[in-house]
Amino acid sequence: MVLNWEDIAGLGFVLWVVFTALFYLVLYMAVLNITDDKLGNSPLKFPVLLALAVPGAFFIAIFNYNPMILFFLMLVSNYFRLRDKTHLGNEKNPGPPVNKPLFYASSFGYLVALYALSAWFQHPVELDGMTKPYWKSWFTEVPH
Repeated sequence: MVLNWEDIAGLGFVLWVVFTALFYLVLYMAVLNITDDKLGNSPLKFPVLLALAVPGAFFIAIFNYNPMILFFLMLVSNYFRLRDKTHLGNEKNPGPPVNKPLFYASSFGYLVALYALSAWFQHPVELDGMTKPYWKSWFTEVPH
């Protein structure tokens, strides 16, 4: 979903805000917080988050959503989330100390992979004289 200036006052803008909020809640807050709670300092966190980026990016591509602003919103939010989580005097995080390199690499790696894969899945390809997103080339057309 790519917005133009004339869409700001219309339904397109409202749908864009709804999709942005939905993707932010599901693909950022839910995924990162659940993996932090379940995996903690486990070295499996990095490959698990990279694996979770694939269905998330496909979810973005299906809705033809351009995640540029969402990506920057997630990057800024993630920086402050990790800064608060790794702060030494953090009373919100009473558990074991956080492995900073693991948390930074896995969460920012997830966000970069999510954006890169969603852009790749939406990249236009030409098949039989028709241009369509790359992800649509994976499925055969059902005859009518």
